[in-house]
Amino acid sequence: MCWSRLCALILILLIGGCSAADTPRARFDDYLARLARVLDTAVPPAQAPPPAAYPAKRALTRIVDTPRTGWIGLFELRRCGLVNLISKRNSILGRVAPPQRRLAYESRLLGGLQRCRTEIDADTALHARLNALIARKRASLPAVFWNATFADDALIGLFSLAGEANGLDPHTAGGPTRRALAGLAGAGEALSAARPLDADRLGDYYRTLESSEHGGALLQAAHAATGALERATRMLEARLARRPLCFEQRPNRRARVLQTVLLEIYGQRVQPYLSTLVRAGRDWRRAVGSLIAAQHVTIPPPFARYVRATLTGKDTAWTRLDAAIDAHTAVWQAALGQCGLMPGAAPAGQRASRGPSS
Repeated sequence: MCWSRLCALILILLIGGCSAADTPRARFDDYLARLARVLDTAVPPAQAPPPAAYPAKRALTRIVDTPRTGWIGLFELRRCGLVNLISKRNSILGRVAPPQRRLAYESRLLGGLQRCRTEIDADTALHARLNALIARKRASLPAVFWNATFADDALIGLFSLAGEANGLDPHTAGGPTRRALAGLAGAGEALSAARPLDADRLGDYYRTLESSEHGGALLQAAHAATGALERATRMLEARLARRPLCFEQRPNRRARVLQTVLLEIYGQRVQPYLSTLVRAGRDWRRAVGSLIAAQHVTIPPPFARYVRATLTGKDTAWTRLDAAIDAHTAVWQAALGQCGLMPGAAPAGQRASRGPSS
């Protein structure tokens, strides 16, 4: 490769990133293309299988025991001040109410039944019926809350892989979503404690989740980043396996161009995105884990498998991303280490001129 061609290549490497498209995918494509050009090779094809899909709703929905209040009697319900609440729930609109209304209703009903019980003589038949109804209601709440969260359309959409991750900003995009998940986790604990829930506030959480595909997009982003890093690592490893990049740690022109790719492209455009993505993944797993911890129901096996495959297992998109970053760092160290171009390395002239210490 002649000197003029190398100079032109360095110039392209420095100014070629000023493209209007600055999505994560564009950054990785640009990085791979530049690396392949310097190494005089082709970008290897992607090999990783697609990420795991979220389970279907029918596989997640739990059967809910819905004890009727009518057998207590209209007169007794009026004494408890619950007639209007129950009538609204049993209306046509009440039966198709969104999850935030269902959760708020269950919290108010349970709280009302418990208050009513304290006002009824303990040796009456009504007190015994209230005890039985409260016990059944309490037993049904875990399934109600599960269906309103991980089996609800809002969260199914949140984990969807149908969205496009090209323009994902993993740090800022996830903030409202993580806060909404934390709000639902708090609602689950409040529901278990029979504290009233605010339907309007819950509605804000659901609207945030309904408008986001952050979970699925984040998973795709981790998957895409891992694949790009693995392909870049394979290119560098293949080049080093064919022939050393430098001899006697003396940098040549190709090595200096490669160093430019590391510092100007990977270091300034790819690595900051990877750091943000790793942090966002950690925050995301913590937020989802909090909502899982707020569940008091036996987790359906399809969901448990999904969680292991994407969030908590030893072979998730996040563990593979960590491994890909480590492997890519190591191969860069090996490549530039041959040439004495790693940060902190002494210039070749200085190393050659050093005599033995006295």
